[in-house]
Amino acid sequence: MSEIFFMGVIGIYLFVAGLLFVYGTNFFYMALIAWRHRHTRVLAPPLTRVPRVTVQLPIYNELYVAERLIDAVARLDYPSDAFEIQVLDDSTDETVEIARRAVERQRARGIAIEHVRRNQRVGFKAGALAHGLASATGEFIAIFDADFVPPPNFLKR
Repeated sequence: MSEIFFMGVIGIYLFVAGLLFVYGTNFFYMALIAWRHRHTRVLAPPLTRVPRVTVQLPIYNELYVAERLIDAVARLDYPSDAFEIQVLDDSTDETVEIARRAVERQRARGIAIEHVRRNQRVGFKAGALAHGLASATGEFIAIFDADFVPPPNFLKR
């Protein structure tokens, strides 16, 4: 009985040792490949055209940061013909008026920006994003939360 038990333990030990050997060999092989190609850089081909981007700004009662966010996104360094901003405003306080004024100011500067309001706040933030997505024209969608101020080169990176 004990002989069968020890043979089973030895079998399990050899099986686990074999698995560890295969794992270690694979790890070493992958490390060797990475080391050989450590100076090889794969660069993306140059863009033939700039993709259209829609920036969505979901805000809800962001009284103190809404204007700062809208102004920062309007300063993004990106071609104006391939760039639109959607301010998705579900606010119930003075943020509505602050956002409206900021949107009008940026629109006067020639920025493609719209202030999107919903009658009912169905789905909360996800609902606002889905509502805005229905009218978005961008190939790519960038969503910035109210507490994030993007650097001017964010979209180009």
